[in-house]
Amino acid sequence: MTPRPHRDELFPPVAGEPADVCLRLPADLDRRADAVILRVYGEADAHTLTRWRRMLDTALAAAGDCGRLVVDLSGTQFIGCRPILDLAERAQQGLARGIQVAVFNPVPNAVERVISLAGLHAWLPVHATLVEAMTTRRPRVAAPARAVVPVPGSR
Repeated sequence: MTPRPHRDELFPPVAGEPADVCLRLPADLDRRADAVILRVYGEADAHTLTRWRRMLDTALAAAGDCGRLVVDLSGTQFIGCRPILDLAERAQQGLARGIQVAVFNPVPNAVERVISLAGLHAWLPVHATLVEAMTTRRPRVAAPARAVVPVPGSR
């Protein structure tokens, strides 16, 4: 899939960020009345992790008014476990603020496996279509008192 042109001003490079990070992880933010859609392209991995987190935080803040954030992973070539867990953590934070977070990922892959193995489906549902991710209302699940996303080295 060839991504469409991106609006770089939404997620500009920050001081100290390696030059290739923006090229490896571009994104679009589509603000609609009923949802904010974060469309991510490229690779979310250890090298792009800081940028990934900044994108998620920006999108979650933008979704405050409409109460729904959809993260579109259809344009990603790779996403590591840590970025998936960061996404789940942001979903839990969103839930505590009244924002439902859902993932659109048309091809079953590691995203669903990691979310399932970590027991995070209650907070972070994955949908095969964008329409489903935009329209499915799930029952209110209480936000955890503390994050349930595994933290490396905490065992």
